[in-house]
Amino acid sequence: MIYKSLKHAGFVAVILLAISCNGQTNSGNKQIPQSYLNIIKQQCANPDIIEVERKEEGIYEVDFICDGKVFEIVMKENTLLYTSFGVSQEEVPFEIINKKLLKSYPGFVLDEISKIITPDTSFLKVEIIKEGIEQNVYFSLDGKWLKLKPVDVSQKWDFQNITQNKMYVDAQYNFLNPDSVYEMPELLREISGLAIADSANIYCVQDELGSIFQYNIQRQEIVNSFRFTDVGDFEDITIFENVLIVLRSDGHIFKYDLDNHSNITSLPLPVKTLNVEGICYNNGYLYLANKDAVINQSNDKRIVYRADINNLSQLESYLEIDIPELSNFLTSHYPEIGNTTIQFNPSAIAIHPKTNEIYILSAEDRVIAIYNKQKLKNVIPLSSDIYYKPEGLSFYNNGDLLISSEGDKNGFVKGSINVLKYKKSEP
Repeated sequence: MIYKSLKHAGFVAVILLAISCNGQTNSGNKQIPQSYLNIIKQQCANPDIIEVERKEEGIYEVDFICDGKVFEIVMKENTLLYTSFGVSQEEVPFEIINKKLLKSYPGFVLDEISKIITPDTSFLKVEIIKEGIEQNVYFSLDGKWLKLKPVDVSQKWDFQNITQNKMYVDAQYNFLNPDSVYEMPELLREISGLAIADSANIYCVQDELGSIFQYNIQRQEIVNSFRFTDVGDFEDITIFENVLIVLRSDGHIFKYDLDNHSNITSLPLPVKTLNVEGICYNNGYLYLANKDAVINQSNDKRIVYRADINNLSQLESYLEIDIPELSNFLTSHYPEIGNTTIQFNPSAIAIHPKTNEIYILSAEDRVIAIYNKQKLKNVIPLSSDIYYKPEGLSFYNNGDLLISSEGDKNGFVKGSINVLKYKKSEP
């Protein structure tokens, strides 16, 4: 049965195709696994499924109609993460919510209210919009502000004990309790890289847009943006003199001259991999961290390249990351973790301005590997409660560290920039 549109509960839902519970859709005849269908049927005995989407990391999002109402259900690893459906203003404490919105988000207009039900709790998602920019804010069912933790990841390490570990303490940063946390606006929910302009301003890129955003941490807002190309997969950014350099995942870089905004150049770098996500500038050299293995070489290795900033066509292999070495380091130096194996796909790289140590971040594993003179010195686990998807690294000249973290795709967790003060060792 094909639907063109369905008017319901004050909004229009465009329906691609209604299907029976065998799980077929109009998108490549995908099948919903039976275990996921069983979860849906626990919510609705006779669901009319209208759209199925399989996302990254095995997440299934399914839209269905039940008793004339449209629902979205999200599942992962045969487990229900949450169910969402639209509600009217009359069904929520709207006067309380609206008063808070008017005070904290002046100029924003209400777009939609949804009720979210997880296995543990229920809350309200309020979508607001201003000048084309969307923002999601969350409230308890009685109208109190709510800060959410991610629903699709769980803490795999015991940080209460890890924080007492000598290796963790010796890192000279309090990774579990950042000194400052800046929540990003919706436009930077998928913040993928950052570079420091000065004490107040940070240049940021996000995954999909060919624009650089200047974020002011004192005002806590985007104060400028610079378009350098169309859409793409942009992973990181660094700065050399007054030129911003943006990295695309295929190894292509874009240079944006802040002194001459019309001077935009691009250059493909001769990386020998299909995916590179980390870039930084230091002392005359540009450094690149491969996310994937070098083509036709061991999958247990990742390479950090470097090139003279004035001769970027000549890359040299500067550092070889041995992934089993990282796993063994965690196992042997962090008994609180136990036997562990990581994949280590670098998402960012930065060089400490005081020690010259190389910090390499893996978002998927939530760990930072620290190298001193090209030898592994430390591996730092990161908490998923704080760093949902850590994608960016950068240092202030005084050694303070910035870690940017993407928010989740559904907007429950916002993108963030975390500031960690440098705690120098006592002589």
